[in-house]
Amino acid sequence: MFEEPCVTQGLENYPNSNLHPQTCLKTMQKSTWTGGHTSSVLSLDVNREGILASGGEDELCIWSKDGTSQSKLPFTSYLSGDCDTKEVNSVCFCVKNPERLYASCGNKILGYDLRNLASTVCEFQFNEDEINQLAIHDKGTFLAACDDSGEIKIIDVASGRLFKSLHNKDDNICSTVQFRSNRPWEIISGGMDFKVVSWDFSSGRPLQEFNVQELGGDSQEGAYFINPPFVHSIHMAGNGRMFVAGLGNGSIQLFRFEGKKKFVPDECLKKHSSSASQVHFPKFSPNDMLVSGGDDCRVVLWNLSSGQCNGTSVAENIAKEASSVCVVHEVQHGSKINWISSSSPTQNIFVADLTNDISVYCVT
Repeated sequence: MFEEPCVTQGLENYPNSNLHPQTCLKTMQKSTWTGGHTSSVLSLDVNREGILASGGEDELCIWSKDGTSQSKLPFTSYLSGDCDTKEVNSVCFCVKNPERLYASCGNKILGYDLRNLASTVCEFQFNEDEINQLAIHDKGTFLAACDDSGEIKIIDVASGRLFKSLHNKDDNICSTVQFRSNRPWEIISGGMDFKVVSWDFSSGRPLQEFNVQELGGDSQEGAYFINPPFVHSIHMAGNGRMFVAGLGNGSIQLFRFEGKKKFVPDECLKKHSSSASQVHFPKFSPNDMLVSGGDDCRVVLWNLSSGQCNGTSVAENIAKEASSVCVVHEVQHGSKINWISSSSPTQNIFVADLTNDISVYCVT
C-alpha cells in the first residue's frame, strides 16, 4: 500500500534544544503484528489483561495477548445508512470491566462485551459531528466523546443517557479528551483553537483555560513554526498530578497541577521536527515515563523521574542541561504515528501508523 514518505531531521536542526540522547539504559525491541487490517490502523487500546483492540478504515479488530490471533467485529452492520464514514477513530476499554470495549465511528459509539462479540451491548449517538476520541472514567461510570464541532458529550454508561454537554465558546475541533485520575468530576480537553481546558463536568463549566500560543518560543526554531501549535493529543499521568499535550509545532508541553484544580505549564520538550501527534504515559510506568510519536516518524521514550537517567544522575542532568527530563530511547519508526498505547505488567508499547500493521516495542 502507499505510504507517505517519512522525513526526519537530526539534532543539528535543534540548536536551542537542551535534550540530547545519551548512552541508553533501556532498549526497545520491535516486533510486528500483521493480518488484522487491510488499511491504516487509526486507533488502539489495551485492557488490563493484555487484550488489544485496534480500529481502522472499515475494520475493528480484537487481538490475543501475543498477537497471534485476532477477531474482526461486525461493526459496520450497526451503522446507519446516512453514515458517511466507516473509520474507527477511537477505541477504549473500560478500566473497571476489561471485557467492555467502546469504539467510535462517525458520530456513533458502539459498545461490546469481549465474551460475546457477535452483537453490541449498547449504542450511543449523542454527538452531532465526527468523534475524535473516547475516554472512560476510572470508575467506569462515564464515557466522554469529543468531536469536530468542539463539543464533549459525557455519557452516563449505566443509564445510557446523556449526562452533560461541554462546549467551549470557540466553535473549533475538539481533538482530544481525558478524565483526570483520582478526581471524580474533572476532565481535560484540547483542540484546534490552541486551548487546553479543564472542566467540572458535573456542572458543565470550565475551571481553567490555557492558550498554548502564550508559551511563545524562539524565532530561530524554524522547524517548530511550520505548523501552528494545535493540541493534537493529551494524556494524564496515573496519579492525576500531571498531564502532557502533544502540539502541532512539534513541542510536548508538560503541565502540573498546583493545589486541587489549577494547572500550570512546566517543561516543554522538543525532539520532534513536525506535529507531535501522540503522547502517552505508559501503563507500566504511568508517572515516571512518557512516550511520544509524531509526523516525523519518530517514537521517543522519555524519563520524567528523579534518579539515574541514561547513566547520569538527575542532579548532574539539571546542572548540565537545566532539565530533569531526558530521552531514554529514540526510534526512527518509518511511518507517521496515528496512535500509541501500552500494556502492563509487560513493558510493551503499541504503535499504529499509516501501514496496516501494528508495531510492538518491548522496553527492556
